[in-house]
Amino acid sequence: MVVNIYDTANELERQMRETQEYQDLQAAFAKLKADSDAFELFKKFQQSQMQAQQKQMAGQELSKDEIKAVQDLAKEVGQKQSVIALMEVERRVDNMMQELNKVITKPIQDIYQDIMPQKQN
Repeated sequence: MVVNIYDTANELERQMRETQEYQDLQAAFAKLKADSDAFELFKKFQQSQMQAQQKQMAGQELSKDEIKAVQDLAKEVGQKQSVIALMEVERRVDNMMQELNKVITKPIQDIYQDIMPQKQN
């Protein structure tokens, strides 16, 4: 029997859209977008964070000013209620994704279980 695992993945994608976590994320993001000041600040923070990561990945060090600018933006954006709400929902989505990843990767973990240290109870 040939299995098309991508059909299963597409079904999982469809089902994910029906989860409460996904729907809460969608609603939290819509609320953030409705708060134009917070949304612009959030976009600016995301862009500055991405630029800093790209620079680090290219082997370049961030200057103290660049680090401070990202930290200042993080502090400012972290005070916006719509951002705080979004981050809480993102944590729940991330937890769900981690659990799904454990389930999906279990067959691979099973193959390597003989060389992995056993957890003590």
